[in-house]
Amino acid sequence: MSTKSDICFRTDGNPGARYLSGRVTFDEQFRGGRLCARYWSPSGQVWPEMHLASQRYRPDQPADTFLLAVNGQHLEGGYEWLGADVTRDPSSYRGEGRDVRHGAIKLMHRASGISVIVHTRIDGSSFLVRWLEITNTTNRAAGISAVAPFSGALWSHRVGEHMALPDEAPFDVAYAHQFNWGQEGDFWFEPLPNGVRTVDGGKLGRSGWGRPAFWARDRANGQTVVCELAWGGNYAFSLDCRISAGINPQMHETVRQAELYFSMGLSGHDPVLRVLEPGETVTTPAVHLGFFQSDPDAIVQATHEHVRHVVMPARVPGRYVEIEANHRGYLCDRENEPDLKRDVEVAKSIGTELYVIDAGWYGNDPNVWWKNVGDWRAGSWLPNGLEPVADHAHAYGMKFGLWVEIEAVGEASDLRKRHPDWLLTRDGQPIANGRALDLTNSAVAAWEESEIDRVIQQYKLDMYRIDHNHTLTPSGNRIVDGMTEDLTWRYYDALYGMFERLHAKYPDVVFQDCAGGGGRLDWGTLHRFNNAELSDWMRMPRGLKILNGVTMSLPPEVLLRTFGTEVPEIDLEGDLDTQLRLVCLCRPIFRGIAPSLEEFSPFLRERIDHHLGLYRDVIRPIMIDGRVFHHTPFLKHTELSPWCVLEYATVDQTRAVVGLFRTGGNGEPLFHVTPRGLNMAFRYDVTFDNTGQTVRITGADLMLRGLDIRREQPQSSELITIRRVDE
Repeated sequence: MSTKSDICFRTDGNPGARYLSGRVTFDEQFRGGRLCARYWSPSGQVWPEMHLASQRYRPDQPADTFLLAVNGQHLEGGYEWLGADVTRDPSSYRGEGRDVRHGAIKLMHRASGISVIVHTRIDGSSFLVRWLEITNTTNRAAGISAVAPFSGALWSHRVGEHMALPDEAPFDVAYAHQFNWGQEGDFWFEPLPNGVRTVDGGKLGRSGWGRPAFWARDRANGQTVVCELAWGGNYAFSLDCRISAGINPQMHETVRQAELYFSMGLSGHDPVLRVLEPGETVTTPAVHLGFFQSDPDAIVQATHEHVRHVVMPARVPGRYVEIEANHRGYLCDRENEPDLKRDVEVAKSIGTELYVIDAGWYGNDPNVWWKNVGDWRAGSWLPNGLEPVADHAHAYGMKFGLWVEIEAVGEASDLRKRHPDWLLTRDGQPIANGRALDLTNSAVAAWEESEIDRVIQQYKLDMYRIDHNHTLTPSGNRIVDGMTEDLTWRYYDALYGMFERLHAKYPDVVFQDCAGGGGRLDWGTLHRFNNAELSDWMRMPRGLKILNGVTMSLPPEVLLRTFGTEVPEIDLEGDLDTQLRLVCLCRPIFRGIAPSLEEFSPFLRERIDHHLGLYRDVIRPIMIDGRVFHHTPFLKHTELSPWCVLEYATVDQTRAVVGLFRTGGNGEPLFHVTPRGLNMAFRYDVTFDNTGQTVRITGADLMLRGLDIRREQPQSSELITIRRVDE
């Protein structure tokens, strides 16, 4: 498969650009003051001009490949083409071993005095990355009131012969339908009727427990678009479906035409998203768009490759996937040195590689983690500080990590008393019950960065864990040059800049993302962090559906999942093997497995040892850079489903692991699984973990005839490991 890329700019009377990236072609044209999409192709074809010469877009057709409004006026039309260049890629997106090309189209809107550079990055994959560079060239302030860095036409074609009902739209869309705590990964398709479907992502001041992303699918031609906004703040996307009818004069018949347009951009609570001073330039978040004519497995695998090598930061050598233990199992808000050291010893006994102290180690008496945030010094209940615990973990050969919710300030903290002016406000009043620090204040941003710097050095941290347990809704705002500005854009510019500098200063430190679980699983945040909490929700079956849904976007080896006693109702998590298999299909965190070594149940220890042995020797080597196959994709959280089945396989097809989970008592207790990541010419040893029995089967038999797995008991499971036999 080709991984080459090329950008060709046209400079004639109707200038434009054509981007060739691997098998994808995208063509846009500048006509009538608008930069509009001409066509997309997932087969690398360049359409001949005879098919495009008469192409026009009416003013009511939203085909523009970006959207921008300034001072409440949409700048549709009225642009001038100033030129275009293929230039060095200025983005922070890495291109390791890739054929990276970067194009920049320069436009000027004379009436508003706004110049726009349209940046497009391609690298030979099926993904394009686009962002805008916007400059105010006037001598007065200008307010960006709306912006979508990527938009335009996706499909336009006849549809009558392809659909069961000739007036039915061929398009549907999958996205995360839930935006609330513990609802990550509720990702499934719904039809797109005639009209506009807008998803406004909850306006939580962060990307939410949903995600600023969608898949759009054309059932007439089998094509799929993956669109992700790399942005941690408020967002909205829309899909505009149009079905029309006309007479074909040559065929003398009615022809139905289907069109789909999209936009992906920022959202806010106030009239202005960003105020630009005279001469000021601002860069938008990037939109990543992939165009495919593939099945969901191939799309997921291409997306994971893009995330691993373009979205995520460079891997810390030797630190890519670690087994973690976190203290918040038996010691929540009762942290003390002897018990923490005992917890370290329990963690070491199961082979933990990274020990983490989470919330509750800091601040004033009494020890209440939520109220004390902001005072990042050890509390009186740790008179010797954290150093003895960190040293204890290091002495056992483990790495040491620390939780610091740096964006928050609690009501009991000294910081809030000293700096009430540091709170993020709306119309002059603190938001989030006064818990949110104002990162748009340069003094606050400098203090936050210096505090992270200090704790990394003071405690010799190997890992820094952020959290974000409040929502910025409605967002902070401020009057700037007479305009009411939503502060979210400035907030995230400050947050992202801070962590980019910290990454550069501490390249051997792992930075871990958490926001009430998976409240920031967007590609913009993950570009600044090495891994992320999948969810705080641990109950089955939703806990498994969360992993199933989120891994449609993110590879499992960057996602953290908890096992332990931190939350109640452990008996609703499924049987013990099922609980452990779930966490071992991503990055396991153990939170409370025994109060001490003396109280560690032999049965629990044996099962943990067994599953972590499988994890180290079998699952983790397959999962890192492996391929994911969803045998039960697009599961709704709100509907019962009898099974959830995930398969991971190595790229060379020599090893695979299949987790089969009986998620409910409904449906058939028998699941017929045909592994997909194997080679029909190979022979494999197949081991069933429930019995420990191994059978030798050809790849052809596995992939064509498959295996029948029976599980009668709800919330039970089977784990199958598959290894090629060397002849």
